Amino acid sequence: MLSLSDMQDIVLPASPPLWPPAPGFWVMLALLVVLIVSLLRWRRRVRRRNAYRKAGAALLASAGTVHEVSVTLKRVALAAWPRETVASLHDAEWAGFLNDTCQQCNFEAGVWKNGSEAADRALIENASIWIRKHTRAATGNVPDV
Repeated sequence: MLSLSDMQDIVLPASPPLWPPAPGFWVMLALLVVLIVSLLRWRRRVRRRNAYRKAGAALLASAGTVHEVSVTLKRVALAAWPRETVASLHDAEWAGFLNDTCQQCNFEAGVWKNGSEAADRALIENASIWIRKHTRAATGNVPDV
C-alpha cells in the first residue's frame, strides 16, 4: 500500500521562451508586410488617378458664371478623355456628352447659351456631381501609375 509520504511533487516543464518566435510568426509577419505595402500602393494609385477630380472641384468652387462652370467641366473632361473627343464639343453635344458619362447628371442643352449669367445652384450642384461621379475614359490622358 502506498502512503502519501512516498509521493513527490509534480515537476512542471520550463515555460517556452518568448524569443525567438516560431517560424509561423515570421511567415505571418511577412504576409502582413506585403499586404500593407500592397494596400498603400493601391491607395496611392487611386489618389493619383483621381487627383484631377479634386482639382476640378476646387476650380468649380470659384466658378461664378455659366461660362466658368463650362470651362471647369471642360478642363476636367480633358484630363480624362483625349482632346479629340472633348475639345470640339459645345452646346447640345457638350450637354449630351456630360449626361452620357454620368448617369446621375441631367444637363440641359440650352444652359450654356448665356455664358455671362451667374450660375444657379442647380447647375453648380449638377457640375459637382459630374466631377465626382463621371465614368472616366479607359484611354484617358491620366496615367495609372
